[in-house]
Amino acid sequence: MSTVFVVNQPLQSTALEVRDLVIRYGDIVAVNSVSFVARHGEVTAVLGRNGAGKTSTLEACEGLRRPTSGSLRVLGNDVSNGDTSQRARIGVMLQDGGIAPSARVMSLVRHYCRLYDRGVDPRVLVEQVGLQHRATSTWRRLSGGERQRFSLALALAANPDIAFLDEPTAGVDLDGREMIRDIIAGLTADGCCVVLATHDLDEAERVAQHVVVLHQGKVVLDDSIVNLCTGNRRLEDVVREVTR
Repeated sequence: MSTVFVVNQPLQSTALEVRDLVIRYGDIVAVNSVSFVARHGEVTAVLGRNGAGKTSTLEACEGLRRPTSGSLRVLGNDVSNGDTSQRARIGVMLQDGGIAPSARVMSLVRHYCRLYDRGVDPRVLVEQVGLQHRATSTWRRLSGGERQRFSLALALAANPDIAFLDEPTAGVDLDGREMIRDIIAGLTADGCCVVLATHDLDEAERVAQHVVVLHQGKVVLDDSIVNLCTGNRRLEDVVREVTR
């Protein structure tokens, strides 16, 4: 049985609180009593192998999947019972994009920004993700990395207080990765909570302040990057140890 390593920290400035989360698909328990918190002004990386329960956990936090049991408080509201009152303050970047192939970059970003009272200037947002030269291009004509940056722009249209980003740098080139890192750093500097799911442990080590590792649906590690990566110890080594 895996040992869970947890560092207790005060809950002030908590943006997300997950308590005893369970998600079942028939007889399969995909998420088994998962608990952790994520704070404003920090990046919390949710890590784990394929099938560990990362996406199911994030979808429940985003209000896209109803949990079997447990509680999920996002920006102080319990989303596990269907509360959507804080949805306008939440940014979501899905792993598969979910964008129509015919959607044009500037048109869709402008539409998203108009949906929110706190929406940002769409021209600034498109430039921020480096797609100003592709403003009239459709989704189907974008490269893989450009599609990721397009999806990120849509997630940030609401000027969110908490952003859930699923594999934001997957398929992105070096320049694009650096751009996304800068955007994430800017979000946390402004007090946004970023919850990041990724398989890229090097990327997580670069951008995250806190790490939650899932294995077979359970939390096996919950700690800060500062505590985990001391000396020559890398995050990859730590994650491998706790997911054997």
